[in-house]
Amino acid sequence: MIILGIDLAGKKENPSGVAILNGNNMKLFTIYYDDEILDLINRLKPDVIVIDAPLSLPKGRCCLEKDCKCAVGGHFRQAERDIRQYGRVLPLTFMGMKMLTLRGVKLSNEIKKQYMVLESHPHTTLKILKFKDPYSGLNQYFNISSEATEHELDGGILALTGLFYLKNCYNELGDPEEGTIVLPTDEKCLDILNEFFK
Repeated sequence: MIILGIDLAGKKENPSGVAILNGNNMKLFTIYYDDEILDLINRLKPDVIVIDAPLSLPKGRCCLEKDCKCAVGGHFRQAERDIRQYGRVLPLTFMGMKMLTLRGVKLSNEIKKQYMVLESHPHTTLKILKFKDPYSGLNQYFNISSEATEHELDGGILALTGLFYLKNCYNELGDPEEGTIVLPTDEKCLDILNEFFK
């Protein structure tokens, strides 16, 4: 079973953190451009890909421009409204989020032609799993380098979410017709990792 976690950057010039979870081994690294991401996916052929970026637009919107007639569709999807129970999230029309959303939508539309793609939110996953921080949390189960960047560590948290999804230990927030965010059910999902390392 191969699971890919991608902490996607809004700008392709900025680093995106990537984690490959293969059995009980996790590899973390950085990647930049969409063609690099697509090449990696086609080489690995992962069972699931989990991305930290909005992968769809709010219902009724064709874009995220404020002067478009579709702007009546609002700034949030139901998934963002649902995830607020865990903390604040930015509107998709906020400049940095807009760039990330447009990249995420374009990339996921390409990937979905052949692979299973999920959207998640690593900072919320940390809260649910009660990890103090991503490094110490991941390092309980995997040999994680102290040099790993915050984006790579977020990629690792996303890969864990993919594992929990495949093991049916997840909640899905939002409207499936609009786009959902997948999160672990609770910290008991970590029992799945304990099984891995018996």
